[in-house]
Amino acid sequence: MFNVKDKHVLITGAASGIGLGLAEHFATQGATVSTVDISEKNPNPSLGLNHFKADVSNSEELHSAFESAVKRNGVLDVVINNAGIAIEEGAIENADISILEKVLNINVKGVYLGIQNAAKYLTDGGSIINTGSLAASVTFPEYCTYSISKSSVIQMTKNAALQLGNRKIRVNSVSPGTVLTPMEAESGDEARISKTCTALERPADISDLIGIYHFLASDASRYITGIDVKVDGGWSAGVTNKALACLLD
Repeated sequence: MFNVKDKHVLITGAASGIGLGLAEHFATQGATVSTVDISEKNPNPSLGLNHFKADVSNSEELHSAFESAVKRNGVLDVVINNAGIAIEEGAIENADISILEKVLNINVKGVYLGIQNAAKYLTDGGSIINTGSLAASVTFPEYCTYSISKSSVIQMTKNAALQLGNRKIRVNSVSPGTVLTPMEAESGDEARISKTCTALERPADISDLIGIYHFLASDASRYITGIDVKVDGGWSAGVTNKALACLLD
């Protein structure tokens, strides 16, 4: 049931971070992996990853990447819409509207187009997994656009689950909390805050996310659709004792 061997998995935003970690994992589990990223460099050719360059917010480029992946490796079984960006826009009264446009283009339009192409090229009974964020429910000041975009991802997930259920296609999202990646160092502010605000008292490693994506990609999740799974170390559960101590000190 948990086997993903011989499944064709397409992952966007796979040149680094969470996307690359997922691509490497599924490849080592015997899946055929197609990676899509705005970077044209194959992130790990030694694992046999099939790489296609595309800007996920460009409908023609993304459609071409999906089409090429299917022509090379056959029908898709799993699509992971993972590409996304976060830009600190500053105080809302002074925010540059171009930041809003850029974030929504990648994080919202990009996922919408990913779902649209997945619906065209996925086998019936396949799985779509969208990468959301804890920021959809626990937001930070001056990250308004990122929170808006990830809230939209979760709503798109629910809507697509309703639309594609008649084909037994499951659509779910995963919302990580703070994850250590090349863009988020352990010394960074968010990683430091997570040591106080999470029940597990640490930020996540990419390896902490692998299990839930694997489960949702496998047939073991065949009756799960339309949900968002928070992988946040308990951040969304409430106020920790450490946080209370800091606030009351």
